[in-house]
Amino acid sequence: MAKQLYDYWFVQFDFPNEEGKPYKSSGGAMVYNERLKREVPIGWEVENLIDFAEIKNGATPSTADEANYGGDIVWITPKDLSDQQSKFVYQGERNITKQGFNSCSTSMLPTNSILMSSRAPIGLVSIAKHEACTNQGFKSFIPKSISDSIYLYYYIKHHIKQIEQLGTGTTFKEVSRDDLCKFPILTIGAKDIYVQWIELQNGIADKQLALTKEIVALTKQRDELLPLLMNGQATVNYHLSVLFITKIMLYYKETNINFRYERNNNTKRFRWNESGSVS
Repeated sequence: MAKQLYDYWFVQFDFPNEEGKPYKSSGGAMVYNERLKREVPIGWEVENLIDFAEIKNGATPSTADEANYGGDIVWITPKDLSDQQSKFVYQGERNITKQGFNSCSTSMLPTNSILMSSRAPIGLVSIAKHEACTNQGFKSFIPKSISDSIYLYYYIKHHIKQIEQLGTGTTFKEVSRDDLCKFPILTIGAKDIYVQWIELQNGIADKQLALTKEIVALTKQRDELLPLLMNGQATVNYHLSVLFITKIMLYYKETNINFRYERNNNTKRFRWNESGSVS
């Protein structure tokens, strides 16, 4: 729904006009923009991405010094985004220490910064929901106005194919900061519509983040408890098991994994499919 709303309002330009009707479909005034090679609503402007957001590089502390790692500074790599496959990121596989942070040229990014992997691969995008830094596999964006974060996220996601085409290199392609600085971004001329869209998106995002955290917690419970339950090393009483299994089943349903829990007078067990999912 969140992406559909972005597409409908800011790609098709059918945001509600003063009469509540779809703007472009109802004959709203449009003008051709040479940089975007398309028509946009009259009064909307195009600027360089660097004028919309700061663009930061990342770096990796030396792995030869163990004192650089294991601290409380969140440090994100492209693998973290690839593994998590989430709109949001608030924790990586490995934290770094203050010493590690100071030893390299990575940048601290505030909450709601946009992280985009710029090589190997190009195009993983996520919103930081915790202050964090990254390795050199990212170009990250700090919007000049933090309320623009959700718009920038969807704008980059929508234009990721064009951004990928900026990549250069022989071993693997990488998008440079200089090229991103000059990348065009459409700024919304209808400020009241933009504020309305931001409010709608923030409400959706808050619910998505809460669900993301719950899924992470349930996944952790699954990984810790299912082997113990299957091996008979742990048991649960009937009412607690119903509550727990219901949550797990809902999780598996959302992640398209088949699940079956068997219980009779003598047995309580989970079954795994050959594919590795529970049945």
